[in-house]
Amino acid sequence: MGRLRLPLVPRALRLAGVLAVAATILYFSVVTPPGSGMIRTGPFGVLPYSTWLHGLAYAGLAVTLAYAFQDSAWRDRTVLIVVFLVAVGYGGSIELLQSTLDARTADVGDLLVNAIGAAAAAVCWRVFTRRVRFYRVRRAADLETPVR
Repeated sequence: MGRLRLPLVPRALRLAGVLAVAATILYFSVVTPPGSGMIRTGPFGVLPYSTWLHGLAYAGLAVTLAYAFQDSAWRDRTVLIVVFLVAVGYGGSIELLQSTLDARTADVGDLLVNAIGAAAAAVCWRVFTRRVRFYRVRRAADLETPVR
């Protein structure tokens, strides 16, 4: 069975995606959105809605980071460790920022959920990339160059 082929957009666009995700997380971490607190539990009614949001946000950050560094010269394991550490470090920085805001509070539990989301995404990315072949499109004429 052939591997799924996916395009690898230019690194500048991949990094722009990382910055967009990070900026979105920052925005919603410091601004209390209208209607917040109305939804108490997430899917299945097991965990609070905010826990789901934290996990998904940092999983999204980890995936965009992993995609941004897909063509890195580093070994896969090194990339995933760096992705995890950057995502968790960013989450920790936001928790410290929230501790200075009157409308927000820092929470070690949030940091833990951020780490779990980032770790889960890193593991899923590793499994995903084993089944995918990324390629660069050099020109509009679809001349392709395989990555790795």
